[in-house]
Amino acid sequence: MKDSLMNYDIPLVQVPVWTLKTAEPFNSLFPIRESVLSEIIDDMNTNGFDSCHPIVVWNMIVVDGHTRLRAAIAAGVEMVPIVSRNFTDEGNALEYAIRSQRNRRNLTEWELLQCLQKLDFRKRVGRPEKNASAPRGKSCELVAATLGISCKKVEKLRAILDYGTDEVKDALRQGKYTVNGAYEAVMVSRRRTPTVFPDADAEAVHAVMADIHSRLNSTQIRKLIKALQLELATN
Repeated sequence: MKDSLMNYDIPLVQVPVWTLKTAEPFNSLFPIRESVLSEIIDDMNTNGFDSCHPIVVWNMIVVDGHTRLRAAIAAGVEMVPIVSRNFTDEGNALEYAIRSQRNRRNLTEWELLQCLQKLDFRKRVGRPEKNASAPRGKSCELVAATLGISCKKVEKLRAILDYGTDEVKDALRQGKYTVNGAYEAVMVSRRRTPTVFPDADAEAVHAVMADIHSRLNSTQIRKLIKALQLELATN
Protein backbone atom coordinates (compact mmCIF):
# COMPACT_ATOMS: atom_id res chain seq x y z
CA MET A 1 0.00 0.00 0.00
CA LYS A 2 1.38 3.41 -0.91
CA ASP A 3 1.99 6.06 1.73
CA SER A 4 -0.18 8.75 0.12
CA LEU A 5 -3.24 9.98 1.97
CA MET A 6 -5.57 8.70 -0.74
CA ASN A 7 -4.62 5.13 0.15
CA TYR A 8 -5.18 5.36 3.90
CA ASP A 9 -7.91 3.11 5.21
CA ILE A 10 -7.38 4.64 8.69
CA PRO A 11 -9.82 7.36 9.76
CA LEU A 12 -8.77 11.00 9.86
CA VAL A 13 -9.54 12.63 13.19
CA GLN A 14 -9.09 16.07 14.76
CA VAL A 15 -7.19 16.33 18.05
CA PRO A 16 -5.89 19.19 20.22
CA VAL A 17 -2.26 20.02 19.47
CA TRP A 18 -1.32 19.54 23.12
CA THR A 19 -2.22 15.83 22.95
CA LEU A 20 0.58 15.15 20.46
CA LYS A 21 4.05 14.13 21.65
CA THR A 22 7.42 14.38 19.94
CA ALA A 23 10.26 11.98 20.75
CA GLU A 24 13.39 10.29 19.43
CA PRO A 25 14.21 9.02 16.90
CA PHE A 26 11.57 10.94 14.94
CA ASN A 27 11.88 14.52 16.20
CA SER A 28 15.57 14.84 15.23
CA LEU A 29 15.43 12.80 12.04
CA PHE A 30 14.95 15.79 9.71
CA PRO A 31 15.86 19.30 10.94
CA ILE A 32 13.01 21.72 10.37
CA ARG A 33 13.82 24.11 7.54
CA GLU A 34 13.02 27.59 8.76
CA SER A 35 12.10 28.92 5.31
CA VAL A 36 9.58 26.11 4.82
CA LEU A 37 8.22 26.58 8.33
CA SER A 38 7.66 30.28 7.72
CA GLU A 39 5.74 29.58 4.49
CA ILE A 40 3.49 27.02 6.19
CA ILE A 41 2.77 29.38 9.10
CA ASP A 42 1.74 32.12 6.65
CA ASP A 43 -0.53 29.66 4.80
CA MET A 44 -2.12 28.41 8.04
CA ASN A 45 -2.75 31.98 9.19
CA THR A 46 -4.75 32.50 5.98
CA ASN A 47 -6.28 29.10 5.23
CA GLY A 48 -6.00 27.04 8.40
CA PHE A 49 -4.54 23.52 8.59
CA ASP A 50 -4.83 21.62 5.29
CA SER A 51 -6.48 18.29 6.15
CA CYS A 52 -5.07 16.78 2.96
CA HIS A 53 -1.74 16.67 4.78
CA PRO A 54 -2.46 15.31 8.26
CA ILE A 55 0.09 14.59 10.95
CA VAL A 56 0.91 10.88 11.15
CA VAL A 57 1.22 9.53 14.68
CA TRP A 58 1.96 6.26 16.44
CA ASN A 59 0.66 6.00 19.99
CA MET A 60 0.20 9.80 19.77
CA ILE A 61 3.91 10.29 19.02
CA VAL A 62 4.46 12.30 15.85
CA VAL A 63 6.12 10.13 13.21
CA ASP A 64 5.68 12.45 10.25
CA GLY A 65 4.60 16.09 10.34
CA HIS A 66 6.87 17.89 12.81
CA THR A 67 7.06 21.03 10.65
CA ARG A 68 3.27 21.12 10.30
CA LEU A 69 2.86 20.69 14.05
CA ARG A 70 5.22 23.56 14.83
CA ALA A 71 3.52 25.73 12.24
CA ALA A 72 0.11 24.97 13.73
CA ILE A 73 1.30 25.95 17.21
CA ALA A 74 2.86 29.16 15.87
CA ALA A 75 -0.30 30.01 13.92
CA GLY A 76 -2.51 29.39 16.96
CA VAL A 77 -4.29 26.38 15.46
CA GLU A 78 -5.81 24.42 18.34
CA MET A 79 -7.16 21.33 16.54
CA VAL A 80 -5.13 19.45 13.94
CA PRO A 81 -5.93 16.47 11.70
CA ILE A 82 -4.06 13.26 12.41
CA VAL A 83 -3.85 9.75 11.07
CA SER A 84 -3.00 7.19 13.74
CA ARG A 85 -1.05 4.25 12.35
CA ASN A 86 -0.37 0.91 14.04
CA PHE A 87 3.28 0.23 13.20
CA THR A 88 4.70 -3.13 14.24
CA ASP A 89 7.64 -1.51 16.05
CA GLU A 90 9.76 1.62 16.23
CA GLY A 91 11.98 0.48 13.37
CA ASN A 92 8.98 0.09 11.09
CA ALA A 93 7.74 3.56 12.06
CA LEU A 94 11.20 5.01 11.41
CA GLU A 95 11.34 3.49 7.93
CA TYR A 96 7.91 4.98 7.19
CA ALA A 97 9.04 8.44 8.32
CA ILE A 98 12.10 8.28 6.07
CA ARG A 99 10.11 7.10 3.05
CA SER A 100 7.55 9.84 3.59
CA GLN A 101 10.19 12.57 3.61
CA ARG A 102 12.04 10.99 0.71
CA ASN A 103 8.87 11.00 -1.40
CA ARG A 104 8.23 14.70 -0.70
CA ARG A 105 11.68 16.17 -1.14
CA ASN A 106 15.23 15.38 -2.15
CA LEU A 107 17.15 14.39 0.95
CA THR A 108 20.52 16.09 1.38
CA GLU A 109 23.64 13.95 1.67
CA TRP A 110 23.83 14.86 5.37
CA GLU A 111 20.20 13.83 5.92
CA LEU A 112 20.94 10.49 4.25
CA LEU A 113 23.84 9.98 6.67
CA GLN A 114 21.63 10.80 9.65
CA CYS A 115 18.87 8.47 8.46
CA LEU A 116 21.31 5.61 7.91
CA GLN A 117 22.79 6.10 11.37
CA LYS A 118 19.37 5.84 13.00
CA LEU A 119 18.33 2.83 10.90
CA ASP A 120 21.52 0.93 11.75
CA PHE A 121 21.33 1.89 15.42
CA ARG A 122 17.71 0.74 15.79
CA LYS A 123 18.55 -2.55 14.10
CA ARG A 124 21.51 -3.17 16.43
CA VAL A 125 19.39 -2.44 19.50
CA GLY A 126 16.74 -4.90 18.41
CA ARG A 127 19.09 -7.71 17.38
CA PRO A 128 18.99 -10.83 19.58
CA GLU A 129 22.19 -11.38 21.53
CA LYS A 130 22.90 -14.70 19.81
CA ASN A 131 23.13 -12.84 16.52
CA ALA A 132 25.34 -10.07 17.88
CA SER A 133 28.12 -10.99 15.46
CA ALA A 134 25.85 -10.72 12.42
CA PRO A 135 26.49 -7.94 9.87
CA ARG A 136 25.48 -4.55 11.21
CA GLY A 137 22.07 -3.20 10.34
CA LYS A 138 19.68 -4.43 7.74
CA SER A 139 21.01 -5.85 4.52
CA CYS A 140 22.37 -3.20 2.21
CA GLU A 141 19.55 -3.79 -0.26
CA LEU A 142 16.77 -3.12 2.25
CA VAL A 143 18.40 0.01 3.62
CA ALA A 144 19.10 1.28 0.11
CA ALA A 145 15.44 0.76 -0.81
CA THR A 146 14.29 2.70 2.27
CA LEU A 147 16.63 5.62 1.53
CA GLY A 148 16.06 5.51 -2.21
CA ILE A 149 19.78 5.24 -3.03
CA SER A 150 22.17 2.57 -4.31
CA CYS A 151 23.72 -0.12 -2.15
CA LYS A 152 27.16 1.23 -3.06
CA LYS A 153 26.22 4.63 -1.65
CA VAL A 154 24.97 2.99 1.55
CA GLU A 155 28.37 1.34 2.05
CA LYS A 156 30.15 4.65 1.46
CA LEU A 157 27.92 6.35 4.02
CA ARG A 158 28.66 3.58 6.52
CA ALA A 159 32.38 4.07 5.99
CA ILE A 160 31.96 7.79 6.69
CA LEU A 161 29.99 7.02 9.85
CA ASP A 162 32.57 4.52 11.10
CA TYR A 163 35.84 6.18 10.13
CA GLY A 164 35.13 9.80 9.21
CA THR A 165 36.59 12.54 11.39
CA ASP A 166 34.42 15.29 12.82
CA GLU A 167 35.90 17.63 10.21
CA VAL A 168 34.87 15.36 7.33
CA LYS A 169 31.35 14.90 8.70
CA ASP A 170 30.96 18.63 9.31
CA ALA A 171 32.07 19.35 5.74
CA LEU A 172 29.40 16.92 4.51
CA ARG A 173 26.79 18.64 6.70
CA GLN A 174 27.70 22.04 5.27
CA GLY A 175 27.58 20.75 1.71
CA LYS A 176 31.33 21.21 1.16
CA TYR A 177 31.66 17.49 0.51
CA THR A 178 29.48 15.11 -1.47
CA VAL A 179 29.26 11.54 -0.20
CA ASN A 180 31.89 10.57 -2.77
CA GLY A 181 34.18 13.39 -1.65
CA ALA A 182 33.79 12.56 2.03
CA TYR A 183 34.34 8.86 1.36
CA GLU A 184 37.54 9.55 -0.56
CA ALA A 185 38.81 11.77 2.27
CA VAL A 186 38.12 8.96 4.72
CA MET A 187 39.88 6.39 2.57
CA VAL A 188 42.95 8.60 2.06
CA SER A 189 43.32 9.01 5.83
CA ARG A 190 43.02 5.24 6.32
CA ARG A 191 45.76 4.34 3.86
CA ARG A 192 48.71 3.64 6.11
CA THR A 193 52.32 2.76 5.30
CA PRO A 194 52.67 -1.01 5.86
CA THR A 195 54.14 -1.79 9.26
CA VAL A 196 57.71 -3.13 9.01
CA PHE A 197 58.33 -5.63 11.77
CA PRO A 198 61.93 -5.76 13.11
CA ASP A 199 64.15 -8.69 12.12
CA ALA A 200 65.26 -10.28 15.41
CA ASP A 201 68.24 -12.05 13.79
CA ALA A 202 69.46 -8.86 12.16
CA GLU A 203 69.18 -6.99 15.44
CA ALA A 204 71.24 -9.70 17.19
CA VAL A 205 73.96 -9.53 14.51
CA HIS A 206 74.14 -5.72 14.76
CA ALA A 207 74.45 -5.96 18.54
CA VAL A 208 77.32 -8.49 18.27
CA MET A 209 79.07 -6.40 15.61
CA ALA A 210 78.88 -3.33 17.80
CA ASP A 211 80.41 -5.32 20.68
CA ILE A 212 83.17 -6.70 18.40
CA HIS A 213 84.11 -3.21 17.18
CA SER A 214 84.38 -2.04 20.76
CA ARG A 215 86.72 -4.93 21.72
CA LEU A 216 88.88 -5.70 18.62
CA ASN A 217 90.96 -3.72 16.17
CA SER A 218 90.79 -4.19 12.38
CA THR A 219 93.53 -6.88 12.31
CA GLN A 220 91.82 -8.87 15.06
CA ILE A 221 88.45 -8.59 13.30
CA ARG A 222 89.94 -10.00 10.07
CA LYS A 223 91.39 -12.93 12.00
CA LEU A 224 88.00 -13.48 13.63
CA ILE A 225 86.31 -13.55 10.22
CA LYS A 226 88.78 -16.18 8.94
CA ALA A 227 88.22 -18.23 12.08
CA LEU A 228 84.43 -18.07 11.59
CA GLN A 229 84.75 -19.07 7.92
CA LEU A 230 86.88 -22.06 8.90
CA GLU A 231 84.35 -22.95 11.60
CA LEU A 232 81.46 -22.87 9.12
CA ALA A 233 83.42 -24.90 6.54
CA THR A 234 84.15 -27.71 8.99
CA ASN A 235 80.60 -27.95 10.41
